[in-house]
This record gives sequence, structure tokens and C-alpha cells, in this order.
Amino acid sequence: MSSEIQESLENFKVIIAFNRRDYFRERFTEVNETNFSAAVSAGIANNIFTPLYTLSSNVAQIIVLFYGIYLISTGQFLVGLLISYLTYLSRFYDPIRQIASLWSSFQLAIASWDRISEILSLESDLEIISSNTLKKADPLLTFKNVSFCYPDGDDVLKKINFNLDYGKTYALVGPTGGGKTTTASLMARLFDPNKGTIYLEGKDIRNYTDAERTKKIGFILQEPFMFSGTIKDNILYGNDLYQDYTSEKLESLLRELELGSLIKRFDQGLDTPVLKDSISLGQRQIIAFIRAFLRHPDILILDEATANIDTVTEKMLDEILDKLPEKTTKVIIAHRLNTIANADEIYFINSGKITPAGSLDHAIKMLLEQKRES
Repeated sequence: MSSEIQESLENFKVIIAFNRRDYFRERFTEVNETNFSAAVSAGIANNIFTPLYTLSSNVAQIIVLFYGIYLISTGQFLVGLLISYLTYLSRFYDPIRQIASLWSSFQLAIASWDRISEILSLESDLEIISSNTLKKADPLLTFKNVSFCYPDGDDVLKKINFNLDYGKTYALVGPTGGGKTTTASLMARLFDPNKGTIYLEGKDIRNYTDAERTKKIGFILQEPFMFSGTIKDNILYGNDLYQDYTSEKLESLLRELELGSLIKRFDQGLDTPVLKDSISLGQRQIIAFIRAFLRHPDILILDEATANIDTVTEKMLDEILDKLPEKTTKVIIAHRLNTIANADEIYFINSGKITPAGSLDHAIKMLLEQKRES
């Protein structure tokens, strides 16, 4: 029920814009009734022991009381002893009654732990393999006969072959659902291809450990996630090189890299707290770009990273990219023409194939033809 309320409140603007308060009310009523039924069932199951123990305790005290009176009447027992027995009996049942009251909390804790442990026990299926096989290391990244499909789905990519060279800028264009993000995810080894091999610097990408691979490949998403903390914490996330830097030392470094002006966009500089909805999407992207920049990756993948920001902020982000080392290869997924205008090579991705699109004009022509066919 809490999840349903959270989802509805977070998307309340959409509910209002589409005038679907009735949907929110119906969904809440449905989830609330389900929660009520579950709570009643759980309450009965979890709290049935408390009245049973209380009943047992009372019945036991009545039996001892009447039997004690009978013994006293026959001269076999004393009143003081009867009081002692009744007190002992009450003390005997108190711990059991307390255990019964804890049973409900214990069951709730077990249920919660089952849900958490299910996630914690998950293991990555991206195994690290050992191989001495090396290809010619001229290209930075090589796709060789790569095919990929999602579970129970059709092939997204079919026997893809292409190379990425050092220091070049590549643009991946194509219709929505054509496989651009899938291709980028394979480059970063967020998952493995079903067939074929991806080589990074002449070596099977599966030979690299997670730490080695993430140092070489940076990934900036369309809507970057920010962790609770400060701007500095998010900029240095996963970066061991500058982890011990103070805010003043890190700000000095950013000024040397001509990135100091970007930090001025935050009220408290690097110590600005990052809270829910406390910073804009453009500011989050600035943080994501600086975070990636400080890692100096060999490949930087931008998956629609400038799609939802204004042109002024986009220009500032372009300036960050221009300051990357010359050897850094950039892979850009974008629909804005100005974003891919300066790409060295453009690839058109659709129907499981990657086709060199050549110039920007040729890429636009291919997109228009694809729209006509669809």
C-alpha cells in the first residue's frame, strides 16, 4: 500500500494533467482492501497465541485456587502456601505471554528479511574468464559477430561487426527501440551478448574485472541518479583517485581543469546537500558529466544525456567533453541534430543491423526513409 501511495504521489502531476483522480482513488481502494484482508489474516495468525496463553493461565489459576481451597478445608494445606502457588503460576505464564506478544513482530521481521535476502543473495551472471587470446590492438573496441536478444524476445542485434578507434566521436542514431541503448549497454558490459565476442583493447571484455572495466568505460544516462549526500560525494562516487580530497582541494582541482564555473551554479558549492528534488535535471547532468570526466575513461558513452536539458546547459556540458583527453572515445546516442553534427562517424541502428551512415545528411535521409516505411 505504501508503494502504491508513493508512486501515485510522485506522479501526481500526471494524474492531474490527465484528470485521472478516479483512477488514483480506484487503485488506492483496491490496494487498501487487499492490504486489509492480508492484515486481518496475518493478525489472526500472529495474535492467536496471546489469548490462548491468557486463557491457559486463567484456567490454571482457577484449578489451583479451587484445589487449594479443598486442601485447606481438609487441613492438608496452608493459606500462605496457596498464595505462593498462585503467585508462582502467574510468574510462570508471564514469559510465555510475552513471547506470544513478540510472535507477530517476529513474523513481520522474517517476512521483511525474506524480501531483502532475496535481493542480497542475487549474484551477477557476468563471469570473469581467463584467456590469453589477444586480437590486434589497433581498435579500442571491437564487436565481432555479436548477437543479442532479451529473454523470450526477438533478436535486437544480429551478427554485428564494427570497431571504435581511439579519440574519435561516434553517434548512434535510429528509431526508438532500434537497439541503440542495447548496443551501448553491451559496450559497457552491463550484460553479455548471446553470441559473438566484444574485444576491449584487443582482449575479450570478459577478461576484465569489474574494477578494471569501469575505469576504462564511463556511462552517462539520460536521467542520472543522485545519491543522498553532497555534490562532492556524488562527483567522487566510485573514484578512488580523489576520494581523500577535501572540498577545498577538489574545488581547486576543478578550477585548474577550468570546471570551477560549473560548481558556482550550486548555492553551497561542493557542500550543497543533494536531497530529493533539491536540484534540477540540468544540475544533475553537470554532476554526472564531472563525475565521468574525473575518471578519465577511455570510452565515454552518453545515452541521450542532453535530451532533457536546455541549450545553455547543453553547451556547458559540451565544454566539459571538449576538455577530455584526446585519446578518449565518445559514443553519443542522441536525436538532436546539433548533438551529433560533429561526430566523426555515424552509425544507423535498426532491425538488428548497424549500418555506417556516413555524413549527417545521409543519416537524416536514412531516418526519414525509415519513418516512411514504418
